[in-house]
Amino acid sequence: MRRVLLALASIVAIGLPAGHVTATPPTDVEFIVETSLVNPEAPFAADGPAVDAGLVCDAGIVVDDSGKVTGFSPNGFNFQGVKHFICEDGSGDFFVNLQARIDFRKGTTFQWNVLRGTGAYADLHGAGNGFGLPGVPCGNPDDCVFDVYFGGLHHD
Repeated sequence: MRRVLLALASIVAIGLPAGHVTATPPTDVEFIVETSLVNPEAPFAADGPAVDAGLVCDAGIVVDDSGKVTGFSPNGFNFQGVKHFICEDGSGDFFVNLQARIDFRKGTTFQWNVLRGTGAYADLHGAGNGFGLPGVPCGNPDDCVFDVYFGGLHHD
């Protein structure tokens, strides 16, 4: 019986990789997006250690790839969408899933995560949260929101 168990253990060990690959730990990042509610494109700027380390570009545009409003209540609604971040330096682009709660009394808060990327961002991953300031910088809360994303990014 012991020989059978040793033989099975050897077969299993041969089938396992010698080591395992792990993702790099997340590196802090902040994105500032001047989201327009009337124009599908908005400029973004990125800052923090993730930019300094070359994990992500420092500027570009964000395009609304998809989105829907759900969960209406007298105090607000939910927004679920995908934002397409396109780097102005041509290094690539990445898509971010956004889950937001727009509360007319408390403001806008959201969670985000990277879905996929291209170019230098093909193996980019990350997540975080953020908040939106309605009416900044355009002055009209029906036309714009100043979105601030906080979180971490890493490459696999």
